[in-house]
Amino acid sequence: MEDFKFCDLKIARRVVSLQNQMRGVRARIIGRYLLWITIRICALIILFVLLETTYRAGLFGFLGSVENQAIAHDILQKILFSLVVWFFVAFSKKIMIPAIIITISPAVSKFSRDPYSKGKTFGSTKRYLTYLVYLVAVLALILIWAYSFLGTWISGILGTGLILTLTFVLGLFTSSVLGNVLAYAVISGSSEFKRGDRVQIGDSYGDVEEVGIFFTRIKTIKDEIISVPNLTVMGKEIRNFSALKEVLVYVSVTLGYDVDKDQAKRILIESAERTGGIINSPEKKPFVLLRDLGSFAITYEINAYTNQPNMLVRIRSDLIDNILTDFKKAEVEILSPSHFAIRQNPLKSNTEH
Repeated sequence: MEDFKFCDLKIARRVVSLQNQMRGVRARIIGRYLLWITIRICALIILFVLLETTYRAGLFGFLGSVENQAIAHDILQKILFSLVVWFFVAFSKKIMIPAIIITISPAVSKFSRDPYSKGKTFGSTKRYLTYLVYLVAVLALILIWAYSFLGTWISGILGTGLILTLTFVLGLFTSSVLGNVLAYAVISGSSEFKRGDRVQIGDSYGDVEEVGIFFTRIKTIKDEIISVPNLTVMGKEIRNFSALKEVLVYVSVTLGYDVDKDQAKRILIESAERTGGIINSPEKKPFVLLRDLGSFAITYEINAYTNQPNMLVRIRSDLIDNILTDFKKAEVEILSPSHFAIRQNPLKSNTEH
């Protein structure tokens, strides 16, 4: 017993040591990124201060007229603002985009278990975010350099456009809209389901009609179109009945202890074998499982394979119909799990009367 306690103590110490090492690694990584950001921000601030100080101190006098000095100051200022845009692009590619990828990785791992699909999804998401960053950077550079060369009205239009674009991007990051778009990228990049597959997402059951940017549309067996937000799809358990060539159809039946077990199995298997859509090959024959021994009844489960996943509801309905018919012919009563019957002996009753 003491040896076991000693081993447990060593394991606990080892776990604590590993946790401390992980904290240290995370602290070093965060410190490295903060240092990277701080150095560049400080360098930009110093350059801006140096430019304004030298200009106001009249150190641009060697350029001649005041107009030439203003032009040189304006060009240098634009170069510095361009460096700010470069910093934004570098910051996005080095920190912001990887942070978004890490944030969505748990949802991607839950949704797509295949390493290839996950890699493809992460690659697509990173590519789309990079395109968005480049678009913002190009608009910012045009705005910076267009003011003097293209006129104030064009720069005003571009400035308004940049402000609207940045507002739109920030709105996306603070709402579910971006989440649905990223979820669309994840769904499109994975192979969990495709158009035409019979799926169940949460309470929605039917065939996939379309995977859109914001919604996944499912056509139910009642010919209703359900639009499920892509974020909801990512957060729900997905059952794809079309992922494999064959799927199991199963129905549970409770029978009393007085029913012969072999007779019950035979009736269930015969009911499955004469149901349309059920596979009856030597490798995929219907089979019966005993699922529960209740207080008054035994729960049997008939399992059968079908290669028509889009007809599961109809096949299951036909199987239940055949089960009811066959048990009625065999004069075997089907009980509910909590039901039991007390029957009076007719011979004894007649004798008493």
